[in-house]
Amino acid sequence: MENNSHINKKLQTIFEGETPVKKISKGEIIYHQGDKADCFYYLKKGRVRVVMTSADGMEKTLSTASHGEILGEAAFFDKMPRVSSACAVTNIEIVAVNERKLLSLIREKPELALELLEILAKRIRHLSNQIDSMAFMKADGRIAQLLIQDIRSKKNKKSVNLTHEEIAGIVGVSRVTVSKILNRFKRMGILKTEYGKILILNTEMLEKISHGKN
Repeated sequence: MENNSHINKKLQTIFEGETPVKKISKGEIIYHQGDKADCFYYLKKGRVRVVMTSADGMEKTLSTASHGEILGEAAFFDKMPRVSSACAVTNIEIVAVNERKLLSLIREKPELALELLEILAKRIRHLSNQIDSMAFMKADGRIAQLLIQDIRSKKNKKSVNLTHEEIAGIVGVSRVTVSKILNRFKRMGILKTEYGKILILNTEMLEKISHGKN
């Protein structure tokens, strides 16, 4: 699916130097579900929400992306129409990477191909975990798992920059349910909230909840 992918510092350095940089305003669509994918994108600044829309107009958030991540690469590589849309949550700056540009980068740095394969492999594992949690896990476990996955992807940073609405969309529960569970986690000393972010205080307890041991 067309959700985001975290990349390492080496890849970030490669993509940070690419041009041209396109500026997109908050609320604008980067790509639409069903579009032909002739490129993927590196996000240089801002935040993006990736959503899937059903035939009856229902919308589900698949993921969010922030600086240093790529998005839209799955459809680019399999040459199939995009299965999701991406919308700018803030004003953003992106770099489009088409086939010509990617091949040029790989010729200069062959290791880039392996790095991208690793990203796709992690994507498959992440989606498998997401499907498992939706099918078998209670709401608190799904939320705990999402928070754990987010901080792991940031290499042990303890800050999660997801809104209650975004969490609700990703794990498939109501915003009210998210607020209730996060408040319970706060009372348990697992986390605290600041403006625009969630700070994880006890990853061990969060891990236990994500495995149904609460």
